[in-house]
Amino acid sequence: MNLFKSRDYRWWFVGDTAGASAIAIRQFAVPLAAYALSGSPALAGLLGAVQVAVATAASLPGGVLIDRHDRRRIIRGYALAGASIWAAVGLLALSGRLTFWLFFALATIGAAFAGLFGYATDAALRTIVDQSDYPKAMATNEGRDAGVQLAAGPLGGALYAVSLAAPFLTALLGYATLAASTWGIKTDLTPPAFDRTSIVREIAHAWRWLWSKRRLQVMLPIFAAVNVGEAGVMFTLQLALLERGASPVQIGTLSAVLSGSFLLGALLAGRLVQRVPTGGLAIAALIWVTLCQIPTALTDSYPIWLGAMGLGGLLLPALNAAMGGYLFAQTPVELQGRVQTLLGLFVGGLSALAPLAAGLLLPAVGLTPTMGAFLAILALATVAAALSDAVRSIPRPDRWEEAPL
Repeated sequence: MNLFKSRDYRWWFVGDTAGASAIAIRQFAVPLAAYALSGSPALAGLLGAVQVAVATAASLPGGVLIDRHDRRRIIRGYALAGASIWAAVGLLALSGRLTFWLFFALATIGAAFAGLFGYATDAALRTIVDQSDYPKAMATNEGRDAGVQLAAGPLGGALYAVSLAAPFLTALLGYATLAASTWGIKTDLTPPAFDRTSIVREIAHAWRWLWSKRRLQVMLPIFAAVNVGEAGVMFTLQLALLERGASPVQIGTLSAVLSGSFLLGALLAGRLVQRVPTGGLAIAALIWVTLCQIPTALTDSYPIWLGAMGLGGLLLPALNAAMGGYLFAQTPVELQGRVQTLLGLFVGGLSALAPLAAGLLLPAVGLTPTMGAFLAILALATVAAALSDAVRSIPRPDRWEEAPL
């Protein structure tokens, strides 16, 4: 089925794309603004670490709320909160009253709301799209996200060059569009009813469900390590560019090159996911990424950094679509919110350490040891995936029912 023939999917796609654009622009601007306001790579790294940690902690009760309540209303509330917080940042910056610690506080509050409600759009997608179309939807989203990131880097850099406030005020349009799109979706986004207990017990139920799955017991530590390695590599390069006095446009170009490779990779992802066994595709993608990014630890050449990150990103959309599609296609609709947040805790939560580690290591030991540490984590995760039968044996999507979690 052509996903875009569905009215509800079209509205969901427009809204989620607008929301993703707002997030991408302000995520690009936050570390630059933190560095400009503090003058310290360590403090900029600390803010990045705190944001990830707060969002991860908030996602646990957030997952329960997403599984309990109408996801349409949750999306609207999330969009309103995001618009309000980042508008406040922009207006304070324009007035000259924005200090680092005030920015730190507002960015942390924004991270808390993102953690609480940011997974609601993804949970809603599982209701809008049939299970058989879910891998295709994941691949489409990978391409969309790549396009957003491709535009967000140069656009964020250009906006930041105008003023510190401009990226945050621009994000308002994205949040407003996200809220408006929910009125176009006619599917009932209220999750199936289940016996409600306490938030702790409902999280515990999803936790037990996750850890009762043999493959997930192996996959979660592996892909958590992958996330740490990749986040560390990218943040280290951004901080290194800031330390050498690179312009916002140069930093944005690095993000744009990576996003461009994601966009190219997303064009291939749909076919690769359908034709190549999921486990083999994941392992091949990890090997490719690790090998391509090794040069970033061996030189401080900006063009080589661009080439290494660009090549390394080509297979990441297929990896994300394959593994994400496999997991969430087999997750019950009523568990989507909690499972996504618990996975965020494992796969994304440890990445909170990456910005902080990069901010501390780079001034202390230099570029090569810092990059080497993150690449070593990535390499170890790749070896673990290649040696794991739980990963290797995952088949193509048309046979996923033969390979339960």
